Amino acid sequence: MNTSLFSHAPREPEPAKSAEPVQCRVTVARDSREAFEGFTDLIHLWWPVDSHSVAGEGSHVEFEDKVLTETSIEDDVHVWGEILDWVPNSYVRLTWHPGTSPATSGELRIDFTEAAPGSTEIHLIHSGWENMSDGQQQRSVYAEGWPEVIGRYVRFMGGPA
Repeated sequence: MNTSLFSHAPREPEPAKSAEPVQCRVTVARDSREAFEGFTDLIHLWWPVDSHSVAGEGSHVEFEDKVLTETSIEDDVHVWGEILDWVPNSYVRLTWHPGTSPATSGELRIDFTEAAPGSTEIHLIHSGWENMSDGQQQRSVYAEGWPEVIGRYVRFMGGPA
């Protein structure tokens, strides 16, 4: 039943239902300082730009100033997210919108917790699906993609192939 005073009035879009965050947990045989630096300072060495990027193979991903960017081989810069919190050796939290508008960004948080002497647990939490018009679809894509991306990081840090 249309409850609008005017039968021809456009309906307001219904807000997207909240979806559970995508989460990944891995452990690397490095202390939290090395694990954090490997993830942040050396992201350009392990991020799979051939399959998980805006500009594709040959691009360069890096945390620079207060943003995470990807620079194409043509020097086009794509902002993937803005850093909200940066606590070295502990966690980084940022907006997440590679290839899309910051207005529809999700949020990414990566925690680095000492698991045992010389090893660190990395806990990635990707949330904010309700901010996107296709949030449920995007969640499915990232739920499949994050394990592959984080697996590359683990191998880079000396973990099993």
